[in-house]
Amino acid sequence: MAAPKLTEEDVHAACAEIAAQGERPRSVALYDKLGRGSMSTITKYLNTWNASEEAQALKPDALPMVVKLPDELSKDGEDLLKRMWNTAKGIADAELEIQREALKQAEQANLLKVEEAFKFSDAQAMKIDRQEDIISDLKAQLAEEQSDHGDTILKLNEAEKANVGLSKDNERLQHEIDELKKQVAALEDAKKAAVQEKQEQQKQHDAANKQKDAEIRTLDMQVHKLQTSLDAAVSSSEQLKTDIKAKASELSKRTIEVETLSVRYETAAAELKTVKADLKVANKEASDAEKLVAKLQGQLEVYVSLEKKEKQENDRK
Repeated sequence: MAAPKLTEEDVHAACAEIAAQGERPRSVALYDKLGRGSMSTITKYLNTWNASEEAQALKPDALPMVVKLPDELSKDGEDLLKRMWNTAKGIADAELEIQREALKQAEQANLLKVEEAFKFSDAQAMKIDRQEDIISDLKAQLAEEQSDHGDTILKLNEAEKANVGLSKDNERLQHEIDELKKQVAALEDAKKAAVQEKQEQQKQHDAANKQKDAEIRTLDMQVHKLQTSLDAAVSSSEQLKTDIKAKASELSKRTIEVETLSVRYETAAAELKTVKADLKVANKEASDAEKLVAKLQGQLEVYVSLEKKEKQENDRK
């Protein structure tokens, strides 16, 4: 905190105290006593005190620069001896008046140097005041920085606690991600097995279809042949009337063969329908497995993005 500004009343009070001790007030003695202010300010207020009624009553010019009693004088009569010494000193000062006139002339020559010293003292006092203000501001900034440092420590402790919780959550999420990865791997294996099974069933279905198609073509050819034979028989029915009894047994055999072929055709059609139903079920199972894999992959991507985001936040911290 900066020292209080020196006032005229402070200087006058110090002058009165020094004069009461039997010593002539001087700028240097006042500066030593007050401990603050500039020499020019102290000298200015000293001059106003010298012109005051209080100073005129005390007659400071008649006082010695410094009162120093001889060591031979007793301490018990110190006050009386001071007055006697001052009276004797006044007589001696009267004899030295001529020398004082000469000294005044020399003093005039030194006034410029004294003024320069006062100006330098004022400049130094201003610098001191500025430095004291700067020190005061620095102390305030230091107190503020210490307060901010305490707040930062508290926030850091809270952040460390939160970081511990986040670490535990991160471990739990990492465990869940690992489990999901295992599930995804198992589903991918199941998907591959399902695809392979589907391909195998598709191959078997294609082979069965080819076989059924071959049988159907064979049956169609047989039916066509029978139809041709029937047409031929119908066209020549008039001619065959005479041979109908002979051909009856043969026609019965043909009819049995046709019925057998029809039964085989219906059986093949039923088997083909069953194979198509099985293929549809296998396709549905493969589609469900693909949807489940896609869902788990989406969850895995969400967990991976959360993990990356937490890692980036931890890196920034």
